[in-house]
Amino acid sequence: MYEPQGPGTPIAQPYGYAYPPGPPPQRPKTSGLAIAALVLGLAGCLLLPLLPAFILGIMALSQTGPGKQQGRGLAIGGLAAAAFWTIGWIALAKNTMGDLDRHTASPPSASCATPPAGHANICTLKPGDCLQQPMAAVTSVELAVCESPHTTEVFGAFTAADGPWPSGGEMKAEALEHCQRIAAKNVDLPRLNAEGVYTTLGYLKPEREPWEGGVRTIFCTIYSPDSQLTGSALVPGADLSIPTG
Repeated sequence: MYEPQGPGTPIAQPYGYAYPPGPPPQRPKTSGLAIAALVLGLAGCLLLPLLPAFILGIMALSQTGPGKQQGRGLAIGGLAAAAFWTIGWIALAKNTMGDLDRHTASPPSASCATPPAGHANICTLKPGDCLQQPMAAVTSVELAVCESPHTTEVFGAFTAADGPWPSGGEMKAEALEHCQRIAAKNVDLPRLNAEGVYTTLGYLKPEREPWEGGVRTIFCTIYSPDSQLTGSALVPGADLSIPTG
């Protein structure tokens, strides 16, 4: 039943009504530095963005968090990505330097023990040395005075292809190809033939231990089994570099 309201009776306000209505709450902005740090960190495969990613990521950490701008997770993600790529670049640099060391003309010192007096090994031998030794892979060779009769003279060197240690005659074809080329310009073959000196081409390769240590230098030799070599068999101005030619 309707009951009229008398004069002076207050009118009830509806529940849930706020007067006057307030503005909607502002959502914190996402840090631009955090976004930039994440983008640069993910682009760390290009190397150059790594340093800016670390700098912006650290700056973003200071301006994000509770009561501050949003994006702390983005900043952490950018730093993590930059750290990941940094580790990858360091590993790549170490592998690259290792490859350079394995192919350098100067063999690793760990594989280069000092030979006995009057001897040389694969690490100390050099083109122009005269020897008293057989044609084989050896630990050390006996040096000789070139003016005296000797069996062998080193006339050049080349760097062998990388791979497992070549036991037996596995190196022969590669050695003959390089040594014949070097002999054609370094060895005075017409003089030896005119003097009736019997010679054959040979080579000296590293033993297993220095080979596995990274030594790849192969020395080309001219060999006279009856010690018919007297004086140097090299032409004047021969190229004695390592590798030769």
